[in-house]
Amino acid sequence: MELPPMTARSCEDLTQLRDEHRSVTSALSPSESLRQIALQVHGLMNDTSAALNGDMSALAEGSTTHESLLSRNRELASNLGALRHEKDQLEFQVQELKSKLTRQQNEFEQRLEQHREQARLEQLSLNEKLQVHIQTVGILVAEKTDLQSALNQTQQMAKQKAVENDELQGRLKAVRERNAEMERRLSSVSNHSQAQEKSTKEHMKEIDRLKMEHYRSGKAIEELKQKVDELTDKLEEKVRVNEDMQQELAEAKKQLSLTQLYAKQLSDKDSEDVREQLERLHTEKLQLEKKVDEYRDALEKISLEKQQLSAQYQSFADRLSQQSDGLRAKVELLTDEKAALEKTVADLQSREQACLPAPQDEELAQKLEQCKCELANMKTLYDTQVQDNQQMSVLLAEREAQAEALEVQLKRIQDDHVESSTLLEALQSDKVAASRAVTQNRELKRQLEELQDIFVKLSNDKLELTEQLQKEQHVTKELGERLGQQEEEMRDLRQQLSAKEGKVHDLEEQTTKEMYQQSQLADRVRHYQAQCQLTDILQQELSQAQERINALVTQNSDLRKALADRAQQAVDVNEKDAGKVHDLVASLSASVQQLELERNQLMHQMDEQKVQREALQGQLQEFQHIEGIADVEGEEISKEAFLKLKVAMQRLEDRFKKTMDQIADLTDQKQQLEHLVTQLQGETDTIADYIALYQVQRGIMRKRAAEKDDYISQLARDREELKAKLAELQCLIVRLLDECQQMEGTSQPVPGRALTVSALSEAVSAINGKAHAKDSGDTAPIMNGELPSEQNEETAQKIMTLLSEIGTSTVVDGSPVPDTFHPCPVCSGRLLTV
Repeated sequence: MELPPMTARSCEDLTQLRDEHRSVTSALSPSESLRQIALQVHGLMNDTSAALNGDMSALAEGSTTHESLLSRNRELASNLGALRHEKDQLEFQVQELKSKLTRQQNEFEQRLEQHREQARLEQLSLNEKLQVHIQTVGILVAEKTDLQSALNQTQQMAKQKAVENDELQGRLKAVRERNAEMERRLSSVSNHSQAQEKSTKEHMKEIDRLKMEHYRSGKAIEELKQKVDELTDKLEEKVRVNEDMQQELAEAKKQLSLTQLYAKQLSDKDSEDVREQLERLHTEKLQLEKKVDEYRDALEKISLEKQQLSAQYQSFADRLSQQSDGLRAKVELLTDEKAALEKTVADLQSREQACLPAPQDEELAQKLEQCKCELANMKTLYDTQVQDNQQMSVLLAEREAQAEALEVQLKRIQDDHVESSTLLEALQSDKVAASRAVTQNRELKRQLEELQDIFVKLSNDKLELTEQLQKEQHVTKELGERLGQQEEEMRDLRQQLSAKEGKVHDLEEQTTKEMYQQSQLADRVRHYQAQCQLTDILQQELSQAQERINALVTQNSDLRKALADRAQQAVDVNEKDAGKVHDLVASLSASVQQLELERNQLMHQMDEQKVQREALQGQLQEFQHIEGIADVEGEEISKEAFLKLKVAMQRLEDRFKKTMDQIADLTDQKQQLEHLVTQLQGETDTIADYIALYQVQRGIMRKRAAEKDDYISQLARDREELKAKLAELQCLIVRLLDECQQMEGTSQPVPGRALTVSALSEAVSAINGKAHAKDSGDTAPIMNGELPSEQNEETAQKIMTLLSEIGTSTVVDGSPVPDTFHPCPVCSGRLLTV
């Protein structure tokens, strides 16, 4: 039967599709191949059904589906080529990453070797330190033994000295009686010296009273001098003011005459020019008045400075007088001490003469030597005191010369005071002659020149003081700058240290990241290898599926169900991907919100800094404006502005002083802290030494405790063994005695006394002797006589071996304490390991 043409065509298409599918299956994924196979099978089934039914439209649709499948296969082939290209690129990247991984592993091994080398070196250094500590412990133990031996020797010497002391106490009694007599004499001498001291104190009080009177008279003279100087200054000022006023009056008259002439000449002109000129003259007058006020202020300041300098000079003179008084008092005290020393030397000499006829004992000889040494020391002290007295006498002479010079000056001042009183009387009476006035004027001019010279000197001194103050300020500024530089250096060092620590932390993080990336790459490589294996397996399965196409035609319904399940799984996968995308979007939104918060905080901080900067700029502009006004106005600054500037300068000076005091306090605190740090370092070193010693001693104690525990355990084991052997020995002896009784035919009971090694050995030897005697002496036939004798010999040999073992054991013969055990000579009781 012939097939219709459509069925033949469908068969040809089926074969062609099989060939194409075989060519493309190697490049398709398993899911895609299964989908295409299902579509092809479905199309073939439709074609066959249409061919059987004679439906041409269904055949046309089958051809279109065949073309769509072909186009789909081409697209998949192109996609497969792109995927292969990407796979090649990924393999190249994997190789590069493997090379990087090998390099990093080599670096990691090098770093490990370096760390191991450092650890080995540190271990060597620690071992050396431990050996040093052990040596120190040995040295300390040796020193302890030496000290103990020295202590024993000293104890013996102390006993001998106690015996000698008892002998010498009898001699001391006689010496004490003599000393009592000498002390009585000394008390009489001391009473006489106290009376002399009282008289000297009364004389000193009179001297002090006279000095106070002298001081008061000097003060009165100086006050009179100051009054004279003030009166002369006032007189000179009034004369100057009078002369200035006369000059100003003459100038005003001249200007008035000139202005009158000028007014007459310019009477025809306008009145406005006259007003302008008057205003100019008025302004000039105001400026002149301001200058006059400034000059007056300057003169007042100079007078105040002059008064301060005079007060300083007066205080200096008072100090000199006080120093001279103190030196005089010291000289008098030294003379008294010299006299007392001479008395003591005389007493000692008298004692030495009194002690010569006494019996020459060892103790007295020693005391004489001590007295001689004291006498030599007293002589040296006496010589030093003599030298000091000479120096003080020289100083006293200098002070007396100064005092004489001051007295001469006082006399001159008194004469000057008399002259000033006469001048005042002459001025008040106004009846002095012209010649006296001329002489007085000359004297006043001379004094004025002297005052000018003094003023120049004071100004020079003031300049020197200001220069010194500026130098000190400059030095303090330099010190402050140095301190600031040191603080900046410390900050830089701290920042560098923190940066290095950050770099180290970053490097560690980088290494961890690299290790994590390497592990990820290894996981990816493994994943790719697994995928390659899966692709091979899937290709094999696909080839098997192609061979089973005929079977799949009959299972079309099952394939449709499988496709529906796959579609449901794809939907689930898409939902999972959507959930992952949602999670990613949520995490990204959270990070974006955090970044926005940080940005807002930074913006807020930047706004605050801008506000602070604007405020500082405003303050700086105000200060510059004030300075510009001061520069523009020059000498025409108002009093209020001047006072404000003065107050600002005072505040700046106070602030500068406060900062300098704070800097000084900080430097002191820094020095104190450095000192404390050094002390703490020393204490930590000593504590470390003590800790090392304690650790060594604790190790020794632990070792000793372990040895003792081992020895106790060994003793317990030996004791148990000995008990077992003794029990066995007792059994053997009982058996031997029973055998001996059986041989003798007597049934004597076994004595129940305690078994000892010596008793056992004696019993065994006696039994052996009896057995040998019976063997040699009895000739009568005994039933089974050979058998008991052999048993007795065996039991006797066992007993002897046990006795030899017990005798050679360390429990019986050995010492109860090992050689390594060191008991404490003071403690008692059980030793506890801490």
